[in-house]
Amino acid sequence: MTVKFLVYAVIMCLAIPFSRSQSDRKCRPLNAEKFPNCFKAGFHSTSLYLADNSYYEERYSKIIKNITEKLGGCSNYTSYILCSLYVPRCKESMTGPWLPCREVCEEFSRGCSDQMNSEGLNWLKPLCNLLPVNGTNSDCFEPPNFKPSAKPDSSLVCNETVFNKKCQQAGCKKTFVSETTQAQLQNKLIASMEKLNSSVKNETCKAILRKLSCASYTPPCKEKKFFTLCNWRCRKLFDDCPWVFNLTEVSVTEVSQVVSSYCAEPAQGNATSGFCELTRWPSARHWSKGERPKKLPSSFPAGLIAALVLVPLCAICFIYVAVILRRRYEQKKSGYTQQRSTYTEPQIGTGEHDINNLPM
Repeated sequence: MTVKFLVYAVIMCLAIPFSRSQSDRKCRPLNAEKFPNCFKAGFHSTSLYLADNSYYEERYSKIIKNITEKLGGCSNYTSYILCSLYVPRCKESMTGPWLPCREVCEEFSRGCSDQMNSEGLNWLKPLCNLLPVNGTNSDCFEPPNFKPSAKPDSSLVCNETVFNKKCQQAGCKKTFVSETTQAQLQNKLIASMEKLNSSVKNETCKAILRKLSCASYTPPCKEKKFFTLCNWRCRKLFDDCPWVFNLTEVSVTEVSQVVSSYCAEPAQGNATSGFCELTRWPSARHWSKGERPKKLPSSFPAGLIAALVLVPLCAICFIYVAVILRRRYEQKKSGYTQQRSTYTEPQIGTGEHDINNLPM
């Protein structure tokens, strides 16, 4: 009994710190069934706050699938960029996501430029500026056998005026999209704005959706700074008009695809214009303490809970062992040895035959 108790106690003392070390890891395996293209591209783990959250897993898998279908086969590097945007690769040795090199993103952007123009996905293009160039001190990756067709040039120049009047009123003044391209996309932009506006009746939501539509086709910029809709605007949209994010409702599927893909990882911050500057890779927020989504509220930190269990348990183990050792020491010192008793009680029959033979 003593040996079993000690073994159990030792196992518990070792198991609790081990479970804590496991929970402290920041990477988790990526669901290969939900993200087949990402897994095939070598994305086998991502931030635990993405991998362990069913909301992100379900929505982001649909978003990646939808954008991939819109872009078609325009680039061999589509999965590397989209997966890096929504479920970036994770390495325990890194404090942030393991991102592709800028050359990979620009190669993707060159190959899919026309499709991004026509599908309102121009907001993907400025993301390349946030990535490090291969050969710098930053750790970035390139796909196997990657050969860029051109050197990194960061060719997005913010010198074009947004000439759609409604977009100007919405806060989009300057963009990197050329005037010629804007003219070609004007009808699609107007149709997108009308479709998004008709999906809601709330005036606040209409104003946000107008900004979103303009920023999708003509992303705002200023000098060397690029902007997206602020995440607090997306949260406001989700609070006031959540149905526009419903990817399963047939009547709003096309609208929700646009809104969900754009608002999944927008720039962080709060600006009166509604547009916030892209200063880092959007999904890097899942590696930051201040941006970690909480599944369930907890009254006690995990470390405190573990300590409350571990300390008393180990104390009991030490006390128990000390008592046993003290008892044996006292017995040895006194020369006392416990003897088994040899006395036995006389047995009296209890059967019917014995009772009948008792003297009267």
